Amino acid sequence: MAMKILMMADHASVAAQVRTAVEGWDASTVFQVSTPQRAIALLDEGESYDVVVADNDTHPTGGLALAREVKARGQMGKDMPPVVLLIARAQDKWLANWSQADAYVQKPADPFDLRETLQAVVAGDPIPALPGVGGEPKPSLLDPAPERELAVQTGAVGRSDEGPADELPEGATGDAAAVAAGTNPSTGL
Repeated sequence: MAMKILMMADHASVAAQVRTAVEGWDASTVFQVSTPQRAIALLDEGESYDVVVADNDTHPTGGLALAREVKARGQMGKDMPPVVLLIARAQDKWLANWSQADAYVQKPADPFDLRETLQAVVAGDPIPALPGVGGEPKPSLLDPAPERELAVQTGAVGRSDEGPADELPEGATGDAAAVAAGTNPSTGL
């Protein structure tokens, strides 16, 4: 599978890990930049890539900031590639998910695991269950589905004075059902 990869890394060893993972792919190219700002500039200029691979430990702001920026632009309607973060510590998994990266791979990246992860992300397949690999991006408040889910969970469904009350998903109970029925969940009135 030939890929056009935008790699953001300022350490030669990290760049070598990515290049080793994609060696041998027919016509695959890796374009390397050293800062998140340069990567965003290329994407904003309309450069097209299949995937962005970002080292979380790149200075000054790192891969987390790049992932958030790429995802924010995607939510604003721009066509953006998926993002795979390279993280140094297992504790950074939750930050990788918070940044909305599509996947993360713990460094030093095993070339076979990184390759399999890149292939899955680009194809839109589930992230492979491999050691040090994962990805459960946290939804943004700009995403309509999480807002709806949050409204149901907090009981905000049906509170609008504009139009009829929202319908609850089948099986909704508790505060959300009470609010939709027009009662105050804390007082029952």
